[in-house]
Amino acid sequence: MKLTLKNNKTVLIRLLKQEDAGNLFNYLTDGLSPQSKAWYAPHSFGWETVNFICNNLPGDSDRYVAIDEEGAIIAYMIIKKGMIDYDRTRLLMKNIYFDQHAICTFAPSVADAWQNSGLGSQLYDIIEKDLLETKPYKHIILWGGVNTDNPRAFHFYTKKGFTKLGSFWYDGKENEDMVKNF
Repeated sequence: MKLTLKNNKTVLIRLLKQEDAGNLFNYLTDGLSPQSKAWYAPHSFGWETVNFICNNLPGDSDRYVAIDEEGAIIAYMIIKKGMIDYDRTRLLMKNIYFDQHAICTFAPSVADAWQNSGLGSQLYDIIEKDLLETKPYKHIILWGGVNTDNPRAFHFYTKKGFTKLGSFWYDGKENEDMVKNF
């Protein structure tokens, strides 16, 4: 699917493919600033991890990418079935329970140069539409929450209908668990 962004640039949206390994590695190492990498860290950014991901598709996740006109990955978003153990355990300690078959975990990232272009919002809308049409999910939760020192991200999730479940500390930083109910 092709999208036209606020800057009138066109991007291709599709699922990650095995042959995208080099392009994904470049995105994760060069497309994200150190601050963005700190906010988005569901896995390491090394070649071994990228190679493993691309050689084990689809796995338990749908991995969406946005490709620019030059063929570079400029956004990478993951929808994982269920919840990661760390998030589930933390929420259970707060007496918050979700059926693992009715929830998915969302981990979005957009290259720094493409933030504020409308790409993240449009890509999220495509993913949500796909979830509502093809998956049995009733909830979508943020992978590892959102860092409270990232107000743009917090505003984005709130605008998209996510609500707070509670805060927690990780690696010396405060984070908010957020969920969207369908």
